[in-house]
Amino acid sequence: MTRTLVSALGLAAVVFTATTVLRAQQPGDAPVKTVATTLEIMKTMTIPLSDAVFNAGAEPPKTDEAWTKVREQAVALAEAGNLLMLGDRVIDRGDWMKMARAKVDAADAVAKAATAKNADQFSMAADALYETCASCHNKYMKK
Repeated sequence: MTRTLVSALGLAAVVFTATTVLRAQQPGDAPVKTVATTLEIMKTMTIPLSDAVFNAGAEPPKTDEAWTKVREQAVALAEAGNLLMLGDRVIDRGDWMKMARAKVDAADAVAKAATAKNADQFSMAADALYETCASCHNKYMKK
């Protein structure tokens, strides 16, 4: 790569990072205040929501209302993943952030499958979500 191209890519990375940070918090915004611990998020949100998703993956919803409910649970589960990327919940900026983002993406895929009311797609997405959770637990959960 030429020196100019490398410099341009470096500048683009700095601008992207600065723009992302500025979008996250603007002057005058109240700073994020985390209240729940990671364990509390797991107990109050992640476990009950993921149990509902996994159960629906094994026995797909039969009514429109049931599909809507499991979609809402998957959306809430995705947002619980976002909470793991805030404040003092962040254990490290490497694998922790990647795995939390993977949880968000996997739960979003479940929500999309529920929107489509596609039982096969939903089951595969729920399985992928389970694998995402298991890989994070294998690394970070105290045994």
